[in-house]
Amino acid sequence: MPQVRRIDRTLLGATVLTAAVGVVMVASASGTRASEYYHLWEYEFAFRQLVAVLLGLAAMLAATFVPLERLTSPKVAFSFLAVTWLALAAAYLQSPVAGTHRWLQLPVSSIQPSAIAKVTLPLALASLLGRPGSDRAARQRTQRLALGMIAVTVALVLVEPDLGSAVLLLVAAVAILLLADVPLRPLAALGGAATVAFLIAIALKPYRVERLRTFFGETSYQVQQSLIAIGGGGVLGRGLGQGLQKLFYLPQPHTDFIFAVIGEELGLVGTVAVLAILGVIVWRALVAVRHAGTPAAALLGAGLAVTLGVQALLNVSVCVKLLPAKGLPLPLLSAGGSDVMLTLVAIGLLLNIGKEGA
Repeated sequence: MPQVRRIDRTLLGATVLTAAVGVVMVASASGTRASEYYHLWEYEFAFRQLVAVLLGLAAMLAATFVPLERLTSPKVAFSFLAVTWLALAAAYLQSPVAGTHRWLQLPVSSIQPSAIAKVTLPLALASLLGRPGSDRAARQRTQRLALGMIAVTVALVLVEPDLGSAVLLLVAAVAILLLADVPLRPLAALGGAATVAFLIAIALKPYRVERLRTFFGETSYQVQQSLIAIGGGGVLGRGLGQGLQKLFYLPQPHTDFIFAVIGEELGLVGTVAVLAILGVIVWRALVAVRHAGTPAAALLGAGLAVTLGVQALLNVSVCVKLLPAKGLPLPLLSAGGSDVMLTLVAIGLLLNIGKEGA
């Protein structure tokens, strides 16, 4: 019987603090763009972010106290993944938004199914691989099923198209496979197939080829503006709300490039503080994995922790030109209702895993 532990207050506090900073920075980064470009209320995007955070915190609370054994049961976990597949397929059948099928339009709002997959794919893999078969044949069947789940999910996200989320899902899935002691041969097969698929996906989209060309050659406009913003902030920054690059120079200042706005307005001190608090979240997530009471809970926690850490790393790396542009938000800080709410659900599950640890 696992020993019930106290909720990790450090993880909870770091999460709430980061989400609050996200609302403030979205308000700062999006005000002029909302009023002048979209002809909306100045704080429209900040208000949406606040609503997403409040709804996400309620969902996080629920995820913290849901019985883990029930959640990681095959019936529940596989059902969640199947619903995610349906949502991804339904989004593709709807009219494109900004030339992509990343959003599922609902009567009252829209959701991004790939954000849901960041939780449901690790959940399904943890449920499957946390209960391996008793003999070699059963284990091989389990591993083949896991590879099939990964392939279907990544493929559905890739055709949206959303290469960044597809890469993120694959990295988290591979982390789970490694921790589940899946042999090297199926991992190599998965890696080879994914490499071919990603190369084809890049070749079929000229803008992706252009991103690679500018990454290895001249700096693209958006990354150049990001570097100017971060460099212009100096050590202490220009001051909250005083950034200049967000005024129609820096594309997506409140979403993909909010880290650049933080750098310009809060300076090196602000960026280091943001990276430190995100580091605390990932650290406490890994601590929760160490305290997991069951193999399935440990695998789930590992997948969620890797997703959080790698997503933050990819976003910041793009902003400082360490990687080509990928369009991934900075967890809890970038504007985006689906990603914010699902990130909070993931942290709720990590809080749950930590308190149920042995």
